[in-house]
Amino acid sequence: MEAAAFSEPEAVYVDSFLSRHLLGVSRTYALVVPMLPRDLQEPVGLAYLLMRIVDTIEDMPDLSDDQRIARFATLETILDDASADAKQLSAHPIGETEAELALMTEADQVITMLRHLPDEQREAIYTCAREMMVGVRLFLARATDRNKPYPAVQTADEMREYCYYVAGIVGIMLNELMAQHLKMRQLTGLRELAIELGIGLQLVNVLKDALKDSKHGRRYLPSTDEGGPAHGEIYKVALNEARRSLGLGIDFVLALPSQARELRQFCGLPLAWGALTLEKAEKDERKAKISRESIQQTIERFAALAGDDGQLGRWLRGMLQVPQPQPQPQS
Repeated sequence: MEAAAFSEPEAVYVDSFLSRHLLGVSRTYALVVPMLPRDLQEPVGLAYLLMRIVDTIEDMPDLSDDQRIARFATLETILDDASADAKQLSAHPIGETEAELALMTEADQVITMLRHLPDEQREAIYTCAREMMVGVRLFLARATDRNKPYPAVQTADEMREYCYYVAGIVGIMLNELMAQHLKMRQLTGLRELAIELGIGLQLVNVLKDALKDSKHGRRYLPSTDEGGPAHGEIYKVALNEARRSLGLGIDFVLALPSQARELRQFCGLPLAWGALTLEKAEKDERKAKISRESIQQTIERFAALAGDDGQLGRWLRGMLQVPQPQPQPQS
């Protein structure tokens, strides 16, 4: 059955540059970034585009490892030195898709806009990008040492480590930006839950794209070398790990103030879509994509429950198929 059309929230960005590029490289974040309070839309949107610049350098198949590392060095110089010419980043644009190429062509504009953010927002974003590049270098070296395709993941722990560097640290950065926005430093105590939310969402992407990635010589699931577990067993392990991490991500969403409905939506909707994706992937990994109709229904349901901890938690855990918390005994 053809998916029903749905109306996307209208972005209210200061500059349409952000909405244009977000629509190109991530429909998920093109939907949820405009749901944020206005003063968070620009820093979060720019943060996502910067991480996509790092991702594009990481994933571009035409680059050698030395070329990848050289481009990271250029980006790090630009982040570290406000006087460095950001146009170096766009001098020789790359991209596997037209949207990625368009973003890389205007990567210098992303840097220019980031440089105009308040210092504490910009530093949180830059720290995330720097650590992500540390992780990519680690996995490039590991792949070389093992003589295996990047990222040469062999165990479930290494799969989690990879997901930490490409998504868990994004959770840390978003947690920091939200704590700054709400002027609630105590929210940074949710760091570990924010990491798990990021890891869980990345595991959903790994599972959803496993077959497509394998055709391009990429493997983010643990190795299935001779004598090891079969692909189906590994896939099941990753599914369970994704559910466990996203279950902790629910705790992060519920720990955000109930009045901060926009922040709960931003974090909780991708989680809900991840839960629906896992349900489909478990039945048939070739058909893990969820419909627009499901996305619209989830948006409406989340909006109705966003301020109610009990109902929201039960709904999300039900979709994720994880146990509901047991009521605490009365003292």
